[in-house]
Amino acid sequence: MKVGRKEIGSCTIYYLPVRGVKTLSVAFVVPAGSAHEPKELAGIAHLLEHVVFKGTKKYEEFTLKYDLEVVGGGLNAFTTKDFTVYYARVPYSHFEKAIDILSELVFNPLIKEDAVELEKSVVTEEIKSFNEDHISRVQDLFAESIMEEPYSRPVSGYEETVTRLNSRVLKEFHSNRYGNLRLVAVGRITKPLLERLESVAVQYNRSVDERDTQVSFKSISHVFEQKNDLTQVHAVTGLSVDLGLTSQEYPAFLVLNTLLGSGMSSLFFTRIREKLGLVYDIDLLSHVWKSSSLLGIYASTSVDKFTRYVDEMKKIFQDASISKSYFEYGKKRLMGKLQMITESVPAMFSYILEFLLAKVEPSELENLIKKVESVKYKDVQRIWKEVCSKEWHWSLLIPKGSEDLIENI
Repeated sequence: MKVGRKEIGSCTIYYLPVRGVKTLSVAFVVPAGSAHEPKELAGIAHLLEHVVFKGTKKYEEFTLKYDLEVVGGGLNAFTTKDFTVYYARVPYSHFEKAIDILSELVFNPLIKEDAVELEKSVVTEEIKSFNEDHISRVQDLFAESIMEEPYSRPVSGYEETVTRLNSRVLKEFHSNRYGNLRLVAVGRITKPLLERLESVAVQYNRSVDERDTQVSFKSISHVFEQKNDLTQVHAVTGLSVDLGLTSQEYPAFLVLNTLLGSGMSSLFFTRIREKLGLVYDIDLLSHVWKSSSLLGIYASTSVDKFTRYVDEMKKIFQDASISKSYFEYGKKRLMGKLQMITESVPAMFSYILEFLLAKVEPSELENLIKKVESVKYKDVQRIWKEVCSKEWHWSLLIPKGSEDLIENI
């Protein structure tokens, strides 16, 4: 399956036909992420994503969602460090309506002050929920303590910055950031559909200053926060890796990630949970950019088991070896998962977005599968040895009064 590409002014159209389907997934992607915000306006990109759904010049709030949901489709959006993505999934016969609604959301939102005030209330509740959710909070703490500004900040911002925002600054941010449009379409691709996308590109040929903000990392340290309502330690340990989507060794790195943390047969799940019973769950966290990655491992365990957990993780790092059986598991599982992507329009849609959100041109899935197929055991072992030779960063949420646990790291 080859990804088609067409540039029209400052807009780029990406499209992928999927044979035999009668649905369409379409996205409007703009370079308006949290990394583009001044620190004093942290959260503005995410708040704007909320506010545009309150109504546009052509559609009222209810109609925006209803017109697509009533035909079985859906409309949604999300904000990342670098982009805001608005997307719809609909039966092909309703593509005109989906594209029209997305165009209105992205380029003609009303951004009224009462809507801004309402969504500020919603977003501050969202921030409180994240901060009180121990898994979300320790992951944010990990990002804050290992990444440099502006990538260290949470996408949703902070209560104190969000509450100061108003319609005027949102409209200014919208004017400055909503351009250089990427249009993505996956599913049933036809000439009328492409012509409609091209007309959008011509109509909204808006160029913006797209700063190529680079991800950078801090020196390794160990950080913690104490909470009154905890009975467990929530921990993320990780580090930055000089491998990204465009790196020659990226396919081997994917195999490594898979064998370490994908499925109940993975190395960490088997060693830490199944054989030792130290945790209920242990998850691999992986964020990949153009030329670098952030690798992390999340787990929660009781205070009395935490020292043992740290010791066992250190043993794995010190051993720095991958058995051939784990290598075969990771490679075969990754190959199968990549092949199954081709059976799903949403999966192919997400695959293309993964590249674009990392500021990389989409790679044909068949090419990636071939590269993974050629990965050798020695390639994965070399990357793992290099990763294990570095110091690992620890971020912890701990019960109040348990700060002596830090001495065990």
